[in-house]
Parts: sequence; C-alpha cells; structure tokens
Amino acid sequence: MIHEMIIIAALSLFVAVLRKRKISNLENIRIKGLGFFILSLMVQSGSVFIAVNWSNSEFGTLINNYFEWIHCISYQLILIGIALNLEKRYMKVFFIGTVMNFTVILFNGMKMPVKIPIGMENSWENFVFLSSSRDLIHILMDENTRLKFLGDIFILKKPYPFTKAVSLGDILLLIGFFDLIQRETLPTNNGSKIKKPA
Repeated sequence: MIHEMIIIAALSLFVAVLRKRKISNLENIRIKGLGFFILSLMVQSGSVFIAVNWSNSEFGTLINNYFEWIHCISYQLILIGIALNLEKRYMKVFFIGTVMNFTVILFNGMKMPVKIPIGMENSWENFVFLSSSRDLIHILMDENTRLKFLGDIFILKKPYPFTKAVSLGDILLLIGFFDLIQRETLPTNNGSKIKKPA
C-alpha cells in the first residue's frame, strides 16, 4: 500500500497548503512508542525479504514455516503502538482499520485474501506468485474464504495507475493518514495547537 500512502500524503499536503496549514509542524510530530511501529515494519518486511531471496536456506525455510506467527507478532506490535496514542483522532481510525485487517487475516491462515475479478488476472504482476501460494502475506480469495467483506475486494483500476485491490481496513488507514497530516499541520499558538475543526 506504499503507492497509495504516497498519493494520499501528496493530496493531504496539497489540501493543507490550500487551507493555509503550517506544514513545518510535521517535523515535530510526537508519536509515543514509535519503536513498536519501526520494529513491526522490520519484522515483517525483513522476514519477507529473507524468505523470498533465501527460500532454500535454513533460515529462509524457518521463516516460511513460522511466518504465520511472525505476521501475527508484527500486527501485535502495531496495535500496541497505536494503543499508546489513542488520544489522537487519527490513531483511533488507524486502530479500527488495523483491527479489521488483522481480523480477516486471522480467520484466513494469517494471510489477506485478495479478490481478482475474472479476466483481470493478467493485470496483476504478481498473479502467478499469488496463485502458487508463495506469497507470504496474501492469498487468492475463493469459496472457502472467511469474512470476505474485510478482504481486498475494492479493485483500483484505470485511470488509477496501479491495478490492485484494497480492503475496507486499508481505506480507513488511508483516511487516517490523510487526517494525520491535516491534524498535525494545525497552526500553533505559543507552542500549542489551536483548537479548531480539522
């Protein structure tokens, strides 16, 4: 979801400029437990990188065999980090979106089910990888998928430059990311943010 976050960040910054918000405030964002977010990213992305590039090694095999637990731990770390910052409005949105994504992967073997419409298989660069079950994070949606409405069911296609599917939880995370920039760029008065509608 990196591409979507970059697009949302650019859009939110553009809106902040139009609303005459103070962009420099973003340098001073205070997030409690930031280490939990960083550790989660390192655990998940590092594990995937090793499993994909050294799948035949002893360590790569170990990660493949236990990635369900690794994936679960990475989500727990994120939820702990979010819980430490629930006083922030956008963190509440992050919490709901993360719980929704975690719930659907929990009920589907710790993988996010992806809906690919018939006839659009060739649009997915990683379709072969996904359909072979070698994707550690995603799995193709089928008749056995549970809680389908929480999976990646919303298809982004042209004119959007990247053909992919996102979940309801992903959408909430992007909304939260947009709100983060809007809230954190509020003008300040003597070092404290002025209380006014976002």
